[in-house]
Amino acid sequence: MSALLLWLVPSWVAAAPARVELVFGGDVIPHGEVKSVARAHARTGAVPPGGGAAPSLNHEGWDHVFGPLSDVLRTADVGVVNLETPVTDERKAFTEELVFNAPPAMVQALVGAGVKVVSTGNNHARDQHVEGMVETLRHLDAVGLRHTGTGATRDAAWVPAFMEVRGVRLGFLSFTRSLNGFSNPKDANAPHVALVPYPEHASRRGLSEKEALELVRAAAAKCDALFVMGHWGREYTDTPHPLDRALGQALLEAGALAVIGHHPHVLQPLEAYTTKSGRRGLIAYSLGNLVANQGRFYKHAPGRSGTDGDKRDSLLLRVGVTRAEPGAQVSLADVAVLPVWIENNASGRKARAKRNIQPVLIDREVEEVSRRLAALSLRGGSPDKAARAEKVALEQRLASARYRRERILRMLPAEFRVASPELRRRADVTALTVP
Repeated sequence: MSALLLWLVPSWVAAAPARVELVFGGDVIPHGEVKSVARAHARTGAVPPGGGAAPSLNHEGWDHVFGPLSDVLRTADVGVVNLETPVTDERKAFTEELVFNAPPAMVQALVGAGVKVVSTGNNHARDQHVEGMVETLRHLDAVGLRHTGTGATRDAAWVPAFMEVRGVRLGFLSFTRSLNGFSNPKDANAPHVALVPYPEHASRRGLSEKEALELVRAAAAKCDALFVMGHWGREYTDTPHPLDRALGQALLEAGALAVIGHHPHVLQPLEAYTTKSGRRGLIAYSLGNLVANQGRFYKHAPGRSGTDGDKRDSLLLRVGVTRAEPGAQVSLADVAVLPVWIENNASGRKARAKRNIQPVLIDREVEEVSRRLAALSLRGGSPDKAARAEKVALEQRLASARYRRERILRMLPAEFRVASPELRRRADVTALTVP
């Protein structure tokens, strides 16, 4: 039957172009307050008839944390974030402000939200020591999350994650430039983090840039589109490290289609780059935090610089890749930026209101607040005290959201053309055409 169907298809009918869409997010950091928010929103079902613990209905509350972005992640073919934490079952794991650990429920919620790949090559990979790093990989494998950047051996840490979508083979590589004072083991057969240290940390037993570029070339040869995640740069600065600019361009020349950066915890610019062979590429130097408890006391005030809120500015970067016909080279298509703001009610919340930390789409926030203000204006009669207070609060929210959106979009360089196209179910994006 299949042979007959093929015979009936006219020979002049060309195969439709293959298109794959990916969404990249920033750092997912389980600060203590973030974990508290998850616990506060956890819902459980009935105790089983035979006794035992009641099952969680929302991954111990983590579905709430990632919920506002889940539809965007799910409508993409592949969601990718930086997992800036070990994941262990140890409830009494040592944690503090700069030492992280997350429960397995968090990565289960990431899968539920639409994430399919995580980078683990970052400076917090060893926060729970080598044992925690290895356990993290077990939890990721258990939920089907592909990962790259750490491994049971030095070679394994540099193994790309591959997946195929509509005939397009995608590859992902992750590395860090620092390990928070740690070094990789001398034994190459011991667990490692993919490390390309800055010159001042050359003794940390990583690879040289030349060695890393050779691995990128090898990985690019095994897939149609390679994405490299670099954990690099200076924290809390909005300007890329000069060495990372050079390395990012070298990664594209070595075969990467795009380079996605993390670590500074604030946004850094996007850069279009055309390789010497004429292939278009993209470097996003830092996508900022996606989930974190930084900048929690920031409050928008007209006339002030607003830098205190930069740690809560974020992006979802939606990248399209296309193949015009079978056998053709895969190329970078449109790139869309979705401005994100980390909602955090550490201060100013009403009495008895639950603590909340969630990343939200700013354009959706602007639309919703504007709708509520319009509804208020349509009410008949003179507004009472409660209505006036609600109007003031909504106007403040709207001004803050618009201001943060402007600060986020300033990271887009002049060579990008800004437009507003349809993007699957979401129209609230700012689209960029890579020149």
